[in-house]
Amino acid sequence: MRHFPIFVNMEQAHIVMSGGGAAALAKLRLLLKTPARISVFAEAPAPELVDLANAGRIALHRRALHPEDLVGARLAYAADEDAAHDARTAALAAEAGVLANIVDDLNGSAFITPAMVDRDPVCIAIGTEGAAPMLARQIKADLEARLPTSLGPLTRAAQTFRKAVERLPAGRRRRAFWAEFFDRDGPEAFDAGGALALDPALSLLLDRHLTATAPAGQITLTWTGSDDPDLLTLKARKALDRADVVIHDAAIAPAVLELARREARFIALKHPVDVPPMPRLLTAQAAGGTAVLYISATPLPDALIEGCRASGLPVTDIPGLPGHARPPALKETA
Repeated sequence: MRHFPIFVNMEQAHIVMSGGGAAALAKLRLLLKTPARISVFAEAPAPELVDLANAGRIALHRRALHPEDLVGARLAYAADEDAAHDARTAALAAEAGVLANIVDDLNGSAFITPAMVDRDPVCIAIGTEGAAPMLARQIKADLEARLPTSLGPLTRAAQTFRKAVERLPAGRRRRAFWAEFFDRDGPEAFDAGGALALDPALSLLLDRHLTATAPAGQITLTWTGSDDPDLLTLKARKALDRADVVIHDAAIAPAVLELARREARFIALKHPVDVPPMPRLLTAQAAGGTAVLYISATPLPDALIEGCRASGLPVTDIPGLPGHARPPALKETA
């Protein structure tokens, strides 16, 4: 990963841009969605830039960028569409300790701007390290078609309600609450009454979850014979995402484990035969309402499945898939 993705706080930030043409306007369309203060330096600015300045949306300076203009800036954009001018802007930014982006110059930029799906305050950034911009745009279009425009109001309502939800125990019960809100109650309330209906819907849902019986622990068992996470079944992928504790054989590939939540606790079994009998280990980990997943590198024995079910906890057995067999080498024949 050459470019590490981060989200920069634009509250009270100052952004400096050198350039007054099409490239500058393209970047400004995105930057003007933020609360940042934007200063543009251009000796011959396009009429659209003049209009933005007259509307008070940018500070327009009809001259070249000077070193002192970068003092206190958070980001700088070189958008003069001239290699020499852009290199000068980037050099001035580097001297001032400011990250600079040169439009359409991956190697000369200290940071790049990804393709974005904007459902404010939800923002999805898509990058390909500059290798395939068209692919990033295709992914962006696909995500925009999948994500409803109501996602923004739902997220803002959830943001203001987070403190109230702390009355639920952290972990599985809170995740269940938010999953129900975003999957069903929230969209239904929004469709029926718009944003004003979301807070009452959240309150009703919270009351229901507070009075509900605490969920029992659960055990999920699966296996995979491949290092390729794409060969996991959809059901196994969902189980990985929901698990509070992931117990796995040491042979399970890191790429597979990457599908689990960051907050999950991982237990690697270097020598499964040396640990306590697996049903006892899994049952102990599932105590107190914990969702436990065991993912093996080999098919699961029936004794393990039956031993877990004897505990009385809910047990889900998800069939696994073997890895691809290596094809025999072909011999060249005359």
